[in-house]
Amino acid sequence: MDDATQEDGAESADGLDWLLPGHRPAPAEALRRIQALCAAWPDLHAAMFAVLATHQELPRDVLAAAIKQFRADLDPYTREDVVGLLTALWNGGKSGFDAVLRTRANAPKKVGGFSWVKE
Repeated sequence: MDDATQEDGAESADGLDWLLPGHRPAPAEALRRIQALCAAWPDLHAAMFAVLATHQELPRDVLAAAIKQFRADLDPYTREDVVGLLTALWNGGKSGFDAVLRTRANAPKKVGGFSWVKE
């Protein structure tokens, strides 16, 4: 896209200007897209990664609040926990995300393979 098109604020024919570096969407526009991404990806990791990758210009605490609003599986977590998950996802990929998810106080506990052990 040339500089004249960017300066005019006109969208390109393919409508993907919102993915360009430096694009700061209006809050209503960002929320609509974040909601659509959260609904499109049933897996928490994939949904958070898609939102983070497509909305890099927004602060992580804002992204955390928006994602938490549209993902019921994040209800037990605080906003700070979700910011930590976003940071771990960005810096550590899937393994970093899983590690942080396991360490949160409200994380779902996995049932062990030892039926005779009581917790």
